[in-house]
Parts: sequence; structure tokens; C-alpha cells
Amino acid sequence: MIIYGENGHSGAITLTDPLARRKLFTRASVNNFTLTLPSSLGKLKNIRIWHDNTGSNPAWFLQQVVITDQQTEDMWYFFANQWLSLDKRGGSIDLKIKAAQEGELVAFKPLFYARTSRSLGEGHIWISVFTKPPHNPFTRCQRLTCCLCFLFTALVTNAMFYQFDETPTDTFKFGPLVMSWTQIKIGIQSSVIAIPANLLVVLIFRNTKQATTEEIYDPRQNAEKPKTPGYLPHVFVYVAWCLSLILSLTGAAFTVFYSLMWGADISNKWLTSILVSLVQDILITQPIKVLALATLLSLLIRKPPEEDPIIGVSLFKSEKGERVSAKRKQRKELVQEKDTSSKKWDMIQTVQEVVSFLIFGSLLLIVSYGDLDNARFQFTKSTGDLFGGFEEVRSILNCLIHCSFCQNWGAGILQL
Repeated sequence: MIIYGENGHSGAITLTDPLARRKLFTRASVNNFTLTLPSSLGKLKNIRIWHDNTGSNPAWFLQQVVITDQQTEDMWYFFANQWLSLDKRGGSIDLKIKAAQEGELVAFKPLFYARTSRSLGEGHIWISVFTKPPHNPFTRCQRLTCCLCFLFTALVTNAMFYQFDETPTDTFKFGPLVMSWTQIKIGIQSSVIAIPANLLVVLIFRNTKQATTEEIYDPRQNAEKPKTPGYLPHVFVYVAWCLSLILSLTGAAFTVFYSLMWGADISNKWLTSILVSLVQDILITQPIKVLALATLLSLLIRKPPEEDPIIGVSLFKSEKGERVSAKRKQRKELVQEKDTSSKKWDMIQTVQEVVSFLIFGSLLLIVSYGDLDNARFQFTKSTGDLFGGFEEVRSILNCLIHCSFCQNWGAGILQL
């Protein structure tokens, strides 16, 4: 990266270190660097940032860069929100970004985009199992446990709504599935009821201090001890595990007790309601929560969102790291690599389209033909046999239409 200010520029700064004990620039990561310059650059104007396009998957999405002057405590924001790649997502691995002005820092669009992109990968409990930021102490195992707690709670809350002596009259067919609006209503209600109990477990896991912090390479060994994120003592993590175990075992036990009173018909309806609860929570409740919170915060708090706390100290450059040069690709190399990246991206998109088409076609066939009855074929065949004489009428009409092009209409009729 090169930083440009009123008093000059910083020169090329290599944001890497071979001796660092962690991976840099991983998915959803926040990387913190402490740099020293021989003189002040004054008010910053823009930055230029690039990478060397090496690695098995070099494409990199950059959200934003925040630079803080530790002497004056001035901060500059550089909003990017785009790919640095040679394929069609970005088209370039070299990006120049202007410093955000005062009006851009309080505008709704960049605030909403920043908060939504962060909350979707962090606040959506189901998606965050795969997209957890590496610096966040809320582990994947804990997130998966919260998902299982919701599942077991939804199992028993759905079972509690069923009256064994009632048969829904508002049924309809969706492919091979026989559903009713009552089942859908029960699924939605059960999902809403299951949220509060699991929300407590999520809050405890998310706000508990960790016993140990990640060790990060610091050759100077003179930085202050970093603050551990969270405001609950570490002992609360055991409280969250106990609550998770109680909720899961209680839900499983009561589900078994209810199922002993059911027949096959009630069990199928209950499974349909469970499916509705899961789909409703994953595709409706969680995204609405993320979008509503991001919208509310962007409207009420007109300032850039606070950065996530970094566990450990900043990465200082070692002597070996200082000797690593910032390599720039030659134009000829970039043209060849861009052609290869574009072909690879086109192939990936083609495969995705084929897979999507196959999935859509399969679902369409299931919905269209999943509930067909054998009697339909007999009905169609008998109808065709009944009105089979229309073939002769059709041939006569075709002959009349053909003869209408003759000059002598009467001769055509006599021929017929």
C-alpha cells in the first residue's frame, strides 16, 4: 500500500511478514498493522493498494481501510467495497481509493452496507457457523451448539401445538407433500416461541471473556496487554454450555414422549411443521433481524461503525519482514493472468448455472408430477377415444383452407 497526504507519500508498504504466527487477509478477517514513518504526511488524501495475484485463490474483496494517526488521534476512512481480482468481479488488482469526506461518513448507504455485510456473516447464527470472523472469540462449536438448541426447542414447541383429535381441513398439495395452512401456522409460531430461550444462550456465549488470547507475533515485546472482548466473566461460558445441554435434552425427551402418542399421520404433519420452522428462521427471521438492526443503527447512529476488537497486539514488522519488497506485476504478465482468471471465472459461472438449472428442473418435475394419479391417464385416454372423430373433421377443414387459395372456389368444393 502507498499512503498519499498533503506533505508527500509513504512509499510502498508491504503488509505481510514471514515471521507472523497467523494468517493475514483471510475471509471475514480484520487485520491490524502498526507502521512508523520518518515524517508526518499531514492530512491524508488517498491510498493505493494492490496485491501480487499469487496463491490458489488470489481474488480478494476489500471492504474498507481505516488509518489512525496515534499522535494526533485523527482517523481517515477509505471505503472500497469491491474485489481486487483479475476476473470479471473486479478486473484489476490495483485500486486507488480517496479518503471519505465528512458527508460520506454519515451517509446512509455506506453505513447500511458496512453494518449489513458485517451482521450477515456474524449475526445470522446459521450462516455464521461457516463465515465466522477469525478474530471473533464466539467459536464455531458454540455457534453450532446454538443452532442445535434451536432445533431441539423447535421440535418440542411444534409438538405441543398438535391436537390429536383434530384433522386440518385446509390441506393442499405441493408436489408429493400434503400440507395445510394449519401446519404452516404452527411452524411459524413454534419458531417464534423458540427464539427467546436460545437468544439467552447466544448472548452469553457472545459476551463471555475468553480465558486465553491468541498469541500474535510482536518482535518489540513492549506493547500493553490487550483487552479481552466481552463483559461477562469466563465462568459464564460453563453456564451457557449447561443451558444448551438442558434445552437440548429437555426438547429431545419431550419430543419422544409426544411421539409415543402419535400415529403416522400426525408424525408427517409434525415433520412438515419442523421444516417450516427451520426455513422460516433461516430465510426470514434471521435476515429480517440483520436488516432491521442495520437499518435502525444506520438511521440513528450517523457515524462509522466501531471496529471489532482485535485479540492480541498489532503486527509489527520484523527486520526480515522489512526486507520483503512489494513486487509489482508486469503488464504482459497481468494480461496473461487476466485471461486465465476470466476463463476460470466463466467456467465457474457456467457450472453454477448448470447445477442451478438441474436443481430447478428437478424441483419443477417433483411439483408438477409428484401428485399425479393413475386415473388421470385413463381419463385422458377415454376422452381422446370419445372425441377421436375430430381427426376427420380436422382433415376436411385443412382441405378447405388449402382450396381457399384456388381461384375457383367452386372447383375446389367439387374436388372435395
